[in-house]
Amino acid sequence: MHVARVVIRSFAGKVGTRNASSHGHHVAHSTYNDLPSPSGNWKTHYDAMQRKYNAQLALGVAAFAGTLLFGKAAGYFEFYNDYPEKPAVIESYK
Repeated sequence: MHVARVVIRSFAGKVGTRNASSHGHHVAHSTYNDLPSPSGNWKTHYDAMQRKYNAQLALGVAAFAGTLLFGKAAGYFEFYNDYPEKPAVIESYK
């Protein structure tokens, strides 16, 4: 039993050690003073971002509409909007 414990400890290494426990003590912690402070006019930044987002929205809607039109023209989509006025009369169903 004692020999097995010695062999296991020699192969397992140290258990319960804290590796690099002294590393990182010289790093300064962040404070609120390190955060970026707002500067400039907020409206100009807001308007620029809204122009960008509206352009992305328009591009997405145009791509979706183009996909639908191309798919309909190529025959990939069937919207089932060509239904007859009256149902077909089939004699074998009577």
